[in-house]
Amino acid sequence: MIIPVGVLLNNNIESFHYNQFTKNIENGLNALSYNEEAYSAYLVYADIRDLYAPAFGIYGSNRSFTVVDRKTNELYSNDPYFLSGKKDDFITELFQSSNFLSAMAGEPLNGKGIESIKGRTFYDYGVKLNNLVIYFRYYKSDWQDMVTEFNSALLTSLVLALSVAFIIGYFLSKAISRPIKDITVRTKAIAEGDFGKTLDIRSDDEIGQLSVSINDMSYSLMNMLGEISSEKNKMEIILDNIEGGVIAYNSNGQLIHANPAVYPLLNRTILDFSLDEFIKEYDLDLDVGNIKEDFYKEKLLSLDDEVISMSIASFKDSSGRAEGVIILLRNITKQYRLDKMRKEFVANVSHELKTPLTAIKSFTETLQAGVEDEKTRLEFLEVINSESDRMDKLVKDLLELSQMDMDKMVLKYSHNSVETLITNALKAVEVEAQKKSHSVTKDLAYSSKAYFDYDKMLRCIINLMVNAIKYTPNKGHIEIRTYKEGNKLFIEVEDNGIGIGAKDKDRIFERFYRVDKARTRSLGGSGLGLAIAHEIVKAHQGDITVDSWLNKGTKVIVWIPIDRERKEK
Repeated sequence: MIIPVGVLLNNNIESFHYNQFTKNIENGLNALSYNEEAYSAYLVYADIRDLYAPAFGIYGSNRSFTVVDRKTNELYSNDPYFLSGKKDDFITELFQSSNFLSAMAGEPLNGKGIESIKGRTFYDYGVKLNNLVIYFRYYKSDWQDMVTEFNSALLTSLVLALSVAFIIGYFLSKAISRPIKDITVRTKAIAEGDFGKTLDIRSDDEIGQLSVSINDMSYSLMNMLGEISSEKNKMEIILDNIEGGVIAYNSNGQLIHANPAVYPLLNRTILDFSLDEFIKEYDLDLDVGNIKEDFYKEKLLSLDDEVISMSIASFKDSSGRAEGVIILLRNITKQYRLDKMRKEFVANVSHELKTPLTAIKSFTETLQAGVEDEKTRLEFLEVINSESDRMDKLVKDLLELSQMDMDKMVLKYSHNSVETLITNALKAVEVEAQKKSHSVTKDLAYSSKAYFDYDKMLRCIINLMVNAIKYTPNKGHIEIRTYKEGNKLFIEVEDNGIGIGAKDKDRIFERFYRVDKARTRSLGGSGLGLAIAHEIVKAHQGDITVDSWLNKGTKVIVWIPIDRERKEK
């Protein structure tokens, strides 16, 4: 408060001196009396200096006047700076004053303002008198001592007032700051989760009542947070141990939770997406800025040959408004493939049965219509018989696979000669191999006995040989090998045929799966041979694998235990 008052008083003192300065000039001008149209600069200067100085208030070294003839630039001045011999510098300073310049121009402005030139501060004032300009200066040093003394008094008062205020404030703060400090420390501790301490109640005033309220709040928060923490731990345990992935984002698009199952499902080590980035990454139809309260959407994602089911739903706050979204992830690759295989199986069975049935029906209708040529009639009957056999074989294969699926396949184990097994399998396919001019060789590094179901393994080897013959161009080469490693009997069938691409190798044991369906059907395949061979080998507790190179050939490797006794199924 003292400082603004001091500034105001300083301004008032300066205004007073300025007003007195201008008033003296007006009084002096009224006292001047000349009849000439053109005044002598020196005469006016001498009159003001000798006769009218008291009227103009020009006395002492802090007040000066200068007379300039506007036409001849004749100049006279009693300014100490002018009289000190620095006339050129003084004249230069005159032209830095807007009040002097405006008077020289014939229209004095005389704006109120303190001029400061080379460390000398003053008020100035210009008057036009016919052909003359009378320019007055009032240097600030005249009233500066008074202002300095006044400011010193104000400063002393300010220091005294501050000292008294400090002493009083110190004792007052000591009286009330300690309980407030205790409250501050306690509330900070509560904010950091420390609810164990209470405030001492020293009085019944407002601070005491505030302390009681803070203690009550601390107990309530401790109980509430304990319950919330317990529920949160339960929920985290549940989320962390469920099979599916759970991701939660708030309404601002910030990630608030992702359980461990999320990372392997999305094939990521970290999840640093905002909701906006997540939507763009997985091409989701969701507007982050407009999440509906009842929003729900499902989508299937294909990630690295895995099929992920994604369900997205909004969750609400206590007022029913959408507070964010929860994303649930499940790996449904197995179910998806099984469903796809089921659909393909049904379609393939329908097609495979429809083809011979169509042929049988067509030729039967032709015979019913009457065929006079005996040779043609016999050819038709041969086609009907062939297609019937084909359909019968297909149905038997399907029934056999069905029995295998229901674990009803009966294995008749016995010790059988491996050489006999391979020899009889080659005899069974000899005619088919000769039709395509294939060379078939065998390399029986192991030809002794092994413990297996002879008929089932013969069927398995024949199916592998038939496949090799079908998918090897004319004049190809097929070799069957046997050898022993430990207690395992290995049987390999290798050809130099068309081979299998990498993307098809994992599916060739699926029922009705064909690498080239059109070509396979033209060769007479149904797509069940390898599936039956696979089931037979698995029933013997063995394994069957394929190595293949496109347009170079295929090698099928089967192994079963040699002499481990088994119970018949």
